[in-house]
Amino acid sequence: FMTKNTEVTYPDGTVWIPEGFKVADDSASTVQGGVVIEDKDGNQFVWVPVATMADYKRTLYAAEGSSSGYSEALPEDEKTSVTTYKGFYIGRYEAGDKDSTEASTPALRTSSSSTSNKISIKANQAPYNYVTRTQAVSLAEGFKTQQGYKAKTKLVSSYAWDTTIAFLQKVNSDYGSSSEEGNYKNTTFSYTDITGARQTKEKSSPVLVPTGQTTPVCNIYDMGGNVWAWTTESCSRTDYPYAKRGGYCNDLFAGYPAGYRDDGSVNAYVYNGFRLTLFM
Repeated sequence: FMTKNTEVTYPDGTVWIPEGFKVADDSASTVQGGVVIEDKDGNQFVWVPVATMADYKRTLYAAEGSSSGYSEALPEDEKTSVTTYKGFYIGRYEAGDKDSTEASTPALRTSSSSTSNKISIKANQAPYNYVTRTQAVSLAEGFKTQQGYKAKTKLVSSYAWDTTIAFLQKVNSDYGSSSEEGNYKNTTFSYTDITGARQTKEKSSPVLVPTGQTTPVCNIYDMGGNVWAWTTESCSRTDYPYAKRGGYCNDLFAGYPAGYRDDGSVNAYVYNGFRLTLFM
């Protein structure tokens, strides 16, 4: 584990490993393949390179309502970090509920599940759903303290989400507009449920699955489908003031792909989860 932020060179670029992290055993050997880091508890993030600040940007994919109704100012802390380190980290998986996963009863979170449960960013976790956008912001920012990081953790912004999609599209050109690698109503794949049993997710079946069960792109899972991901972006609708991204398991991958924006209310919901980013 690194004792300070450390620059590591790969054949196709450089990566900064934050203090307290190491390169994971199953990391790619190239930046584009997805360099994975992990903390002492096995929580994992993937490096997204950003050559210049002009590349750290929002992209207006399809959206519920008008795309112009969604807005966000570039967060200053993200601007400073990306400028300095030429990249950032995004959770390899959707946020998982560490406590619910370890208890495994119930198998997945319900509307009565606690929002004070600890977060995990690993495969085979119960997705941390049934949270409001406000709760997602607090949980994401609190993960730094939970884990004792020097780096800052945040709820994913529209800048980080769209820049990550641009990174994925270098190897999968339509991921933002047709992310069939995700968990959608019209996809089928084998997966491991929360008890460790192998299951088959059938087509026309809206099944919420644990984190990391879908096909990864650049070592990143769950960007499309499964649960919607709350972001820090805003929507102009007064009754639905927040933005969420990536679609969910009860719709089609072409209709609600990884790039899709949807407006969100102040309420928690079974299909609303979130994803973390990490900045040095």
